[in-house]
Amino acid sequence: MEEEHVIPASDPEPGNNEIKGMNRLLLPLFIILVLVIGAGAFFIGSQKSRQTPSPSPSPLASPEASVQPSPTGSPTATPKATKTPTPTPTPAIQTKTINSTASLDGWRASNNGGNTDWYIEIGRNTTLTSRGYLSFDLGSIPSGTTITAATLRLYQKTIVGTPYSGNSVVVDHVDYGSSLGSEDYALTPLSSAIGTLTNNASIEWKDLGVTSYVKNDTSSGRSRSQFRIRFLTETTGTDAWARFESGDNYMGTGNLPQLVVKYY
Repeated sequence: MEEEHVIPASDPEPGNNEIKGMNRLLLPLFIILVLVIGAGAFFIGSQKSRQTPSPSPSPLASPEASVQPSPTGSPTATPKATKTPTPTPTPAIQTKTINSTASLDGWRASNNGGNTDWYIEIGRNTTLTSRGYLSFDLGSIPSGTTITAATLRLYQKTIVGTPYSGNSVVVDHVDYGSSLGSEDYALTPLSSAIGTLTNNASIEWKDLGVTSYVKNDTSSGRSRSQFRIRFLTETTGTDAWARFESGDNYMGTGNLPQLVVKYY
């Protein structure tokens, strides 16, 4: 019996249909690959484009630097220099005490009587009323100075009766010149009743500020400051007197009438 040799059938070669199937599988993969590559390229490009603007913020620093010059304007520290002229050194205040001129102080009465050698007396009796006078030589005050204060001071030494009963002593600013006469009792004052010297009988110094009147004397070229003292209400009646020390020191107190002047 003859042996039969079975020859295995050879693998069939891929046909057209199989190739087409593979192409269909590769095409989507290729497309996906292209898309991935494109997306990657786009992403990288966008990253670069994002990084490029980063320098642009840096210019912002330059405006900030330009803002700094404004403080540079603050060197208006020049005004501080204005403060340098520290308050013009306040001039030293000088004080001058001027005593009343003995020959030009005293009292005058409504009956033309009076005296320049005794005390300074003001008041009344049944026949007359009297007024006191004071004169201060301004020659010791340097010309061109500025007077800052002036005070009239008299020492009340003796009281007779009750002159201050409902009454007070007032001061007139006057100019009777180089002599004191009976006519000066009724002399028209430069300023009348410029202030109250006192309203009580206490034995003590009596003061009154007279700054503006002394300044007026100097600015008007007068060489003296002169004042008259009197009771505000003047009527005759029972004896009522107030007596002040005079420039003659007649009462021996040593408390001569004063004009205290402060100036620079």
